[in-house]
Amino acid sequence: MRNLLGNVNSFLLICAIGLSTSPAFAISRIDATRHTCGELRSAIASRGAAIITHPGSRQSGTLYDRYVSDSGYCNSGEVATDDWVPAKDRSCRLQNCQPYEPPFD
Repeated sequence: MRNLLGNVNSFLLICAIGLSTSPAFAISRIDATRHTCGELRSAIASRGAAIITHPGSRQSGTLYDRYVSDSGYCNSGEVATDDWVPAKDRSCRLQNCQPYEPPFD
């Protein structure tokens, strides 16, 4: 019985760790072309991060990109950089995470 409880506790711990290390698990998805730039920025600011869907260029279909309010929502070794998406009212500047590349000296 004691061994069974140990196995159950180990399983629950592994599940909890898996869910806590998966930030995109419950992240919002927002269609950029149905929202104004201000609405997109507000949604990202209130949530910290969101998946924004938008049409790709040259028949590439729908793109799904993760946009963040600042670099604190990026993984280690990444920084928030500017990117542009087509919003309902205009082209909208948002930030997404990219690998950090130090500047040349």
